[in-house]
Order: sequence, then C-alpha cells, then structure tokens
Amino acid sequence: MFYHDLFQRVLIKPAEDGASELLIVSGYATASMADRHLRRLETFNSKLSVKLIYGMAYVDGVSSTDDSMFRKLESEYLFSCFYYAEPYPVHSKVYVWLADKEPYKAYIGSANYTQGGFVETGYREVMAEVNPHRAFKYYNKILCGSLEISHDDVHDRISIPDPTNKSVQGSINSVELPLFSIRDGIVPKRSGLNWGQRPEEGRNPNQSYIPVPAPIRGSGFFPPKAVRFTILTDDGVSFIGTVAQDDDKAIHSTEDNTIIGRYFRDRLGVDSGAMVNMEDLDRYGRRDVTFWKIDDETFYMDFSVD
Repeated sequence: MFYHDLFQRVLIKPAEDGASELLIVSGYATASMADRHLRRLETFNSKLSVKLIYGMAYVDGVSSTDDSMFRKLESEYLFSCFYYAEPYPVHSKVYVWLADKEPYKAYIGSANYTQGGFVETGYREVMAEVNPHRAFKYYNKILCGSLEISHDDVHDRISIPDPTNKSVQGSINSVELPLFSIRDGIVPKRSGLNWGQRPEEGRNPNQSYIPVPAPIRGSGFFPPKAVRFTILTDDGVSFIGTVAQDDDKAIHSTEDNTIIGRYFRDRLGVDSGAMVNMEDLDRYGRRDVTFWKIDDETFYMDFSVD
C-alpha cells in the first residue's frame, strides 16, 4: 500500500515502463483531471490510450461542464469516456494498465480520477497494487453496464444538469471578477485582457488572463495554484483553466494563454489581437464576469448581458 506521489506511481510510471493502454473504473471523475493526465502522457507517448468508466453517473449524474469537456477530449486524444448506466452505485476505483493488449499492472484504492484524488491538495488517499488479470475482469464487467458518452441513449439514462439553469445556480457559490482596474477605472494596457500587448517581449497580442481581486484570492473559492479546473461559459464554450501568477492573482487558460483573450475579444466584437478598453466593455454592456462554483474542479463562467 502506498499513499505518496500517487499521480506518478499509478498514472504515469507504468506507461514509462512500456504499458500502452489504461482502463479506469472510478466512482467520480473530472475532465480537468483527464486533461492534466492526457497532456502529461502525450509528452512522452502520443499513442497511449485511456478509457474511463464514470461509475456514479447513473446515481448522481454528470455536470454538463464535465460532459462537454469529456467529449472535447475524446476528439483531441486517444481517450474514451463511458457512463455506468445501471441503477446500482459503482464507487470503485480501479486502474488497469495493458501492455500489448494484455493485463500488465493494476491498482485499487480510495483515489477517484480527480485532482483531489491524485494531486496533493490536502486529501489523504491510498492505493495498492493488485492482480492485473482480476482487475481487468472487473473492468470488463462494469463496461458491460456502461454507455459511451456519444451513445444515443445517454441523455435518457444519465442526468446531465445544465449549470445555466437559474435554480441550480441559486444553490451554488459565486463571485464577480472585474475585467478592469477598479482603482484606475480603466482596462490595464499591459495586463488582464491586454496582457499580450507587449510587442517588445514577443508576446502574442491575444494573450490574456482574468484578474482575481485580493479578497477572493484567499477565500478558497478557486482551487490552489496549478490545480486545473473546467470552465463552461454561458454561450457553451469550454476550456481548462488554472489559478496562476504571484499571489494567485490571475486565471489562465492552460492549453494556450491566448484562449481567454480570443474568447473575450470575440464576445466584445473586438478585432483579434487588438487592445481592449473600457469603451469596448461599456458598448457590450458589462464590466465583469461571474464565476459559479459547481464543484472543486468545475466552474460556470457567465458573461451574458440581460
């Protein structure tokens, strides 16, 4: 049994040693964890495949934020996601590695396929290595009761709540993040939405981040720095973000620092790469953005105008 460095020992080391496919049964899972894991695997082998069964999907449902991002990850990686669709809770956490299509290594324990389970965020989890053939047999048993997320019957069998539903939002914590400097009354010319406006540094002019005010930084609303979380926007866009910079003062898009900049310029009707100013925000009708916390790794970002 071991309880330190679970991410490396369970999710990375077998692949470095020659395994080619990972099969997962996890009671709960998040797309932000899958994104983090898949990006790490791709750094040394782009042909590794991961198949995930979300065990508690039928019982507790899956947020539309994660559902949307799981689908996006399927289009970008050798990744497949299934929802267990039978009326029996599957709270198991089983990780089976294959090499040349044969069971190679397997682990069971308490860690869900989430950053809370595998990244050092204060949770205490344990894992143990077990017989890979028996674990492989168990995975296939659970797979028989599961539906691939693109299956026609998924929405009939699995609850996928929409975070844009106001009744859902009403029970969830939220914060408003200003997109301008409250002290100066302007959109900063070289930070925030204009972070990339530094040609002398060779930056892409679309590089941007969302500023996080000091009172919110220490509130625990957002995850710790470097822990990834899924962001679903009010207009249906999804991407992975993280808290970053000194004093946790910013939200970055992890895949590419231009994602946030291009997103807001498109919403504001500003040309790609152009500077954003207060007139652009006022013409659009909003100077801030609201984040709704769905869970520790899932957030809904609202930039809509009434």
